[in-house]
Amino acid sequence: MSDSIPGKSDTELSIEAFVDSMMEIHPDLDREAFRETITTCVHDAVDSANGGEESEEGEEPDNDKE
Repeated sequence: MSDSIPGKSDTELSIEAFVDSMMEIHPDLDREAFRETITTCVHDAVDSANGGEESEEGEEPDNDKE
């Protein structure tokens, strides 16, 4: 998957590939609803990794700001 498709990010392409794989295993899934759910989960995880972690259970980030 090294070739990019114009208008689609690597994340979007990865989500589509994952949804395609899941559809092979579970063909009765509602493709659009499943894709939207996975997209939301991925974006939430990325947002959390980019700065939302410090609010969880009082944990502080590993990097010290001086």
